[in-house]
Amino acid sequence: MIIKKAFITALFTLLMLLMAAMVWHYQNPLPPIYPHGPATRITASDQMTLRAFGDKLGVHRYHVQVSEVDEFYLNALLHYEDRWFYYHYGVNPLALARAAVQWIVHGQIISGGSTLTMQVARLIDPHDRTIMGKLHQIGRAIQLEWYYSKQDILSFYLNLAPFGGNIEGIGAASLKYFGKHPKHLNKNEAALLVVIPQKPSRFRPDRDIDLAKNMRNKVLNRLQQGHLIDAEQYQLFAAEPIKLYDRAEYPLAPLLSRYLRNQSPLSHTIKTTVDYELQVRLSRLLHRVSTRLPHRASAAALVVDNHSAQVIAYQGSVDFNDLSRFAHVDMVRAIRSPGSTLKPFIYGQAIDMGLIHSKSLLSDIPSDFKGYKPQNLNGHFSGAISAEQALQKSLNVPAVQLLNRITPARFDANLRAANIQLVHEKANLSVGLGGTGTNLLNLAKLYGALASHGEVKALQLRQPHHLPTPQLSPDTVRILSPQSSWIVFKMLSSQSAPDRVVPSTRREIAWKTGTSYGYRDFWSVGVSPDYTVAVWVGRPDSSPMLGYLGATQAAPIMFDIFDLLPKDQRTLSKPEGVEQTLICWPSGRAISQVPQDQCVEQHQALTINGMTPPSMDLYGDFNITSQWPAKLTQWLITRKGLHPIETPDEVKPSITITSLRNGQHYYRSQLDVLPLASSRPKETQWFINHRPISQSQLSLRNYQGKTVVSACINTLCDKKTIYIHP
Repeated sequence: MIIKKAFITALFTLLMLLMAAMVWHYQNPLPPIYPHGPATRITASDQMTLRAFGDKLGVHRYHVQVSEVDEFYLNALLHYEDRWFYYHYGVNPLALARAAVQWIVHGQIISGGSTLTMQVARLIDPHDRTIMGKLHQIGRAIQLEWYYSKQDILSFYLNLAPFGGNIEGIGAASLKYFGKHPKHLNKNEAALLVVIPQKPSRFRPDRDIDLAKNMRNKVLNRLQQGHLIDAEQYQLFAAEPIKLYDRAEYPLAPLLSRYLRNQSPLSHTIKTTVDYELQVRLSRLLHRVSTRLPHRASAAALVVDNHSAQVIAYQGSVDFNDLSRFAHVDMVRAIRSPGSTLKPFIYGQAIDMGLIHSKSLLSDIPSDFKGYKPQNLNGHFSGAISAEQALQKSLNVPAVQLLNRITPARFDANLRAANIQLVHEKANLSVGLGGTGTNLLNLAKLYGALASHGEVKALQLRQPHHLPTPQLSPDTVRILSPQSSWIVFKMLSSQSAPDRVVPSTRREIAWKTGTSYGYRDFWSVGVSPDYTVAVWVGRPDSSPMLGYLGATQAAPIMFDIFDLLPKDQRTLSKPEGVEQTLICWPSGRAISQVPQDQCVEQHQALTINGMTPPSMDLYGDFNITSQWPAKLTQWLITRKGLHPIETPDEVKPSITITSLRNGQHYYRSQLDVLPLASSRPKETQWFINHRPISQSQLSLRNYQGKTVVSACINTLCDKKTIYIHP
């Protein structure tokens, strides 16, 4: 009977305890593991840290998985802290009993008897060091064991354990104290990191290295007793000094890191596509550039791998530590006027539409497109010019001539279809000259198409955590045909680079610069078969930098960045359909389609399937006869100082000046008028210093010093240089 009563009493007591535990459980749900949010680490593609952000309390924690930690450290941790971790259910009764006896005997807490699970419980839900606090901790530990696996709980400890100051977790601690990933700790380093969390403010080695060494050796002694190391190893390890990592770390790609963290505020780790070593070199390069820039000026750069569309380097400001240059403004993403950088895609679309080939005759003359009157940056006009030269020289009127024929709405729609969103109210002709807004990301995407068969690929900034390597983005849209993109690439790559040191790696680079209206933004974008480099220079506050140009400021930086890159592994093969075709001016047609007497000039043009559209007049209409465009002819006849052109029907053989020799000297004291004679006197138009004269004679009193005399018939000229003295 007594046994029965005792059994019933025990059972009742157990049930009451279980009910109390259930009530407590439901009234006290587990708090979040990271109550103040995650601390986020942004890494390069090789897992090197670019920048780290603390949680809401400023605690830095580099999240790691159990598999990412040195195995010896894990074994040492479990042996030193909780040898029965994989066998108990959050609480070790023997350890608690030992702690209670020590408390009774010594009158104070000697050891808490806490398991790793109980330590995690205290870290996520701190409590007083009292009996009730300990019971609360035990309850939390049981809850953790109920909801999570042993691997999860071990992972929580690895990421929450305090290591002094605002450092938590083995990942941040191993990098702070030893400058390495926790997977690469040696045995001495592992032993020290095992013991620091017991009293992090006392045992951290950067405060008291002797005490830290003693505590490390205490752990090593325990490991020897547990046969994790032998006696000889113990002697060697115990004698070894603690070597701390003392190099200051500066953030790399800090503005990219800030952007990605804001995009994923709950992520512990964000792995980017950035190449760590390249980013280091780019950061150093732009820091050097900052010393040459004027006050308040900054620079930004972007490097993209064309094949994968991965961003492999990203520098949003010239020097993140220089606040006088608005260092915290990300100029990779800032919307600015792109200047002339959109022009290659006007020419590319015109080629695809059958409007031009690479050597089509365009008109660079004063123009009025329904009130819009584009001017060149230098204030001068070139007259008759090929499409290739007009693009290379970044002339404005030929670009507007083509955009006017394409129509701004169609050009803008083609860009939007390729996910290139320009910022303006309504597309108009000024878009082609920078009258819109875009950023380096969009320009890098666009220019990458020149090396990707005309396809615009979505840029990749981060790597999916579940894939060992990033996959090629399926998000591609064709903006140009493979043929026109290759032709534009060749047009842009045939121009010479700025004067600079000869690079160690020679590569073919198609490049274009741009200067925005008011001299506020300076751009240079280049593309090789493997890489695209985009550079912006200017003042983030949009104040002007007079006297600067994209070609003089941004282009040299762009080429310096190309010098940081590996040798290109690919070449761009000529697409099927691209042909070299001999064409004639002024018609623009193939020489086989033009009568011999109407072929004034011959050019080798890149065409698609041999198609040679006739030359357009200024406002986009094709010339159906082999005549020079009317507006161009009219302007050249008026000016006649550059390339006087008349109708090809009047063209005859070549002309020669017969009355002068190059380098002759004449003296006004000896001669008043110098007669001028040519091999074809009746048809000759004379020019002195590129200005027309009405008579075939030169009045010496009107000139002095070097004087250029030209005799022209249509586009054919002979020129002599003479010298006139008093």
